[in-house]
Amino acid sequence: MVAAAVAGFNIAQKQHCVRVLGSNQPGLAVAMTEDLTEAGINLRGFSAAVIGTQFVAYVPVDSQAEADRAGDVLNAVV
Repeated sequence: MVAAAVAGFNIAQKQHCVRVLGSNQPGLAVAMTEDLTEAGINLRGFSAAVIGTQFVAYVPVDSQAEADRAGDVLNAVV
């Protein structure tokens, strides 16, 4: 961790992430990230996988407030 700090990286004290589950549809990841961007929500990353006809996505964000907002935005998309 010292090397990371010397290189300018900061250690996150808390992580907030929204898990999204649903039916897989072409273009869904694009729609989700576009809507989050339009809502002004900063993404720390984005990970998704398809399992059969279903998908799961993990959307890390900066704070609990952002996670709550992201959940509201994503409920409208999925």
